[in-house]
Amino acid sequence: MNILKKLTEEDKKLLKSGVIEVSGKAMNRTALGIVAAVFKLYPKITFSELKEILPDDINPSAPKNFKSIFNPFTEKLYGVIQPISIQKEIEKAGYDVTSTHFYDDDEIFTTSDGIKIIVSKLWESKDTQTGNNDLQMLINQIEKYGIRVVDFEKHKGFSKGKYHIEVIQPILFSKLSESKSSKLKYWLLLLLVFILIAAYLIKNN
Repeated sequence: MNILKKLTEEDKKLLKSGVIEVSGKAMNRTALGIVAAVFKLYPKITFSELKEILPDDINPSAPKNFKSIFNPFTEKLYGVIQPISIQKEIEKAGYDVTSTHFYDDDEIFTTSDGIKIIVSKLWESKDTQTGNNDLQMLINQIEKYGIRVVDFEKHKGFSKGKYHIEVIQPILFSKLSESKSSKLKYWLLLLLVFILIAAYLIKNN
């Protein structure tokens, strides 16, 4: 992503130590929290950039009861996130999208290029195809981008659960998120300093 190319060497070191922490209860909710953290930290992310950060091979196959939709029975990998248009494919196979992906209004995200995406609900501690822990693979990947997972429960992938997001490097967070509110606060602070200096000079002249 272009935003990462703008970082100084010091910023890159801080990025590795984490900018946002995600804590989650249940594997699938932790994964949802990770995706929410990506959008919080990189609000201008495009769909292609999102796929770069969250490649489909992290979570290639769904559990056995859903394998008729996904890899290895089709070429499509299950993945971490998919465009909301995948709903048609899921319904064609005779399933409800809410059983395979998070689908509430506050669980659907939109990239900066206008693509709505949904997050996979099915996470395995031993992936049907690869044998890997899907969530651990995601955690390892996302650390490269400043997001750390501090707690998750490995064997409760289908529980309701919750997640919590906390910014731990606010200065680098502001730089990465290019937050308008952060920039506004900066300029307001600068203006306040200027006013205080001007008031001091007027008072002492």
